[in-house]
Amino acid sequence: MPAATESAATKSAVTKSAVTKSTELPQEQLNTSTSIQHSDIPPPLGEVVAEYRIDAGTAQTYRVDQGQYIQIIDVEGAQCSDFLAFAGERYQQEIDATVTRTLNGTANPQVGLHGKYFSQTMQPLVEVVQSTCDRHDSFLLACTPRYYEDAGYPGHPSCSENFNHVLAPFGLANRAGWPAINFFFNTEIDCARSVAAGESWSRPGDYVLLKAHQTLLCASSACPDDIDPANGWQPTPIHVRVYAANQTFTPKIGKRIAPDFPLQLTQDSAFTSSIRQLTDDLIEYNGFWVPNSFAHQGDYAEYWALRTRAVLMDLSALRKFDVTGQDAFSLLQYAFSRNLEKVSVGRSAYGCLPNPHGGIVDDGIVFQLGEAHYRYVGNCDTDGDWLQRLAEQQGLDVKIDNTSSQLHNLALQGPLSFEILEPLAQLSGKLSGLSRLEEVGYFQCEFAEIESIPVLISRTGYTGELGYELFVHPRYGPRLWQTLMKAGQPKGLLPMGMSALDRARIEAGLLAAGHEFDDLISPYQAGIGWTVSTKKPDLVGKAALAAIRAHPPKVAVGLVLEGNEVAAHGQNVYAAGERWRIGQITSATFSPILNASIAIAQVVPEYAQTETAVEVGFLDNIKRRMRATIGPLAAFDPTKSRARISLTK
Repeated sequence: MPAATESAATKSAVTKSAVTKSTELPQEQLNTSTSIQHSDIPPPLGEVVAEYRIDAGTAQTYRVDQGQYIQIIDVEGAQCSDFLAFAGERYQQEIDATVTRTLNGTANPQVGLHGKYFSQTMQPLVEVVQSTCDRHDSFLLACTPRYYEDAGYPGHPSCSENFNHVLAPFGLANRAGWPAINFFFNTEIDCARSVAAGESWSRPGDYVLLKAHQTLLCASSACPDDIDPANGWQPTPIHVRVYAANQTFTPKIGKRIAPDFPLQLTQDSAFTSSIRQLTDDLIEYNGFWVPNSFAHQGDYAEYWALRTRAVLMDLSALRKFDVTGQDAFSLLQYAFSRNLEKVSVGRSAYGCLPNPHGGIVDDGIVFQLGEAHYRYVGNCDTDGDWLQRLAEQQGLDVKIDNTSSQLHNLALQGPLSFEILEPLAQLSGKLSGLSRLEEVGYFQCEFAEIESIPVLISRTGYTGELGYELFVHPRYGPRLWQTLMKAGQPKGLLPMGMSALDRARIEAGLLAAGHEFDDLISPYQAGIGWTVSTKKPDLVGKAALAAIRAHPPKVAVGLVLEGNEVAAHGQNVYAAGERWRIGQITSATFSPILNASIAIAQVVPEYAQTETAVEVGFLDNIKRRMRATIGPLAAFDPTKSRARISLTK
């Protein structure tokens, strides 16, 4: 490895605008586009004004004008790159970890990137626009000489020493360790609050795209660490591109949900263009940009519109898989918890996909659309892979198609949803012979047209209210959104975001992945044991499920807290007046309609009886305890009478 004093001398200029010494950075060079192409990295995203190749084990400085974009590319994969940025006349303003965490509402280090990074004066310096790798460090120090000395490698080059060398010409004093944004560094904070590191997840060509909010002096490194897995034991180069400010890049977050699955960048749904005209408060959810709340409304107004009138939601992030062929029924009967003998064409059933040890792969709905045509609607792209593996193991003749990109969907929910939809929907009767919307019962579906737009209407939802989901090809999305919003305006229809939806689904006792269930939590612990058909001849994990059913370690309950303070996922539940834990909170919110703080929790069966008094531990779990009462899983309308209401005369 090169010594720290050699790092600046070994930097290679890869374009006319790149430099070999950090002192040779004339401003006019940033206005020169480059025509040099690099075969080992992805093509440029836009108009390039400067490029730099940072050799393995070195660091480099470069200037960026306000509004320009910085793309930091991992050339060969599994290579960490630290990033520094300075603003002001004498570069007195730099990215500050404490200010950044505080303004982003995260007091402690965490895995992943913040949306913006701030200086000591609370001014944004850079904003993350795109990232194709979802594992980055927790904003700690760039590697230091002390780290290598403690590991038995005194004199080993470090990113902090390399930064000292290239920043010295700008009057920046040396530091023993530089706080840096650590791109592509794979870390985690374990249950003991310790930081552990492993090999980077980044693959060749992965990148992070930043926007400069001020004119900056930047420094990037290609980390020299070859004594642990951080860089795959072999440091490699980092490439930096600077893009012109007069262009726009769509925000995207890249994820790989499984090692053998392709990279997926956050995408818009068919309705996002319409939604962006109403709000800029969008968040990433399951690979899509979805509204969190809407401007000039807020989640309380949206929530009350749901409970008293109607709302329109984008649920396109759900995944859809068509299962066809002569063994389609046999596969789903084996893979899905419900008994599908009771589901006929035009009907559907809610349940889950259990795994062999009784945990939950995913929850979802199975629709029957024909004699040998079913559709599974769930949450994960891996659901289709799981079904395919089961089909191969069982030797079944089926075809599984991921139709998620061909079917985006809206949810029209609330007491007035029928009144809004009924004048618009012309039902075909092709599935179950239903010709009028009032005939569509709970968990029934039918093909229809809405102002010549072909849709599948399903009487389902995720709110506990009367409502419908409308599945449509993306090309009709904008027109369907506008049609429904216009028709609902006289009825007080509002668009609703994820914040209000989360409040409503907790009231209704509905599950969320990663909160109420995962692959180690059984349907009986999650509160959906009623969806498991134990009388079926065979079912994935049937023996394990039978054993868990007899002796579940915990069961799902609802809680009503005495005060207005809202609990949080993971907080402990205690026996009243005792020191021992009996369970944990999985989801919590304040219920406006009940005027109470409520929660979903999983507790040991001995304390699951209705009206049992318990305590929720806040913060230290000792001084801050709040009394609560065990109740039904759904604190609001536990019998689902509002969703099940009959509309036929």
